[in-house]
Amino acid sequence: MRYTKLNFMMSVLGIVIYITDLIVDIWVSVRFFREGQYVFSVLTVSFMLFGTVVVQCFSYSWFKADLKKAGQEGQHCFLLLHCLQGGIFTRYWFTLKKGYHVAFKYSSKTDNFIEEQTDLHKEVIDGVTDLSMLRLFETYLEGCPQLVLQLYTLLEHGQANFSQCKSFLTPC
Repeated sequence: MRYTKLNFMMSVLGIVIYITDLIVDIWVSVRFFREGQYVFSVLTVSFMLFGTVVVQCFSYSWFKADLKKAGQEGQHCFLLLHCLQGGIFTRYWFTLKKGYHVAFKYSSKTDNFIEEQTDLHKEVIDGVTDLSMLRLFETYLEGCPQLVLQLYTLLEHGQANFSQCKSFLTPC
């Protein structure tokens, strides 16, 4: 399997959607707070934090396993990044950096390095797979409870405001 330019563009779109999701979650929470719905605001932030903490824990454990498999010692900077909720961004950075190299700069015309090319493609695809699994965890841990909360507030008030509609439209 090869990592193509289309795969790279989808990875870039993935980080854009991830950042948009974070911004919308914060915006919805602030909107609830400003409307005086403090419980809904706290619940929205709690769902967001719980999902990201669990995802960061999985991300760090996978980083640690990857470093161990590569024969490198565990680097404490990765632990600090994950504690500061930057593990997903670190994963995206490494995956996009390697993916750009593989999709755009790597010469596929040389036959001498076929095995090396396959290893590079596999490494990038493994990184994308890890990101996909982490996003799936985040969807179920954060998005589903938020959807139930949004539906509850919609049914309670009988009308939807703009922030609720916006949170429905952004991917979980």
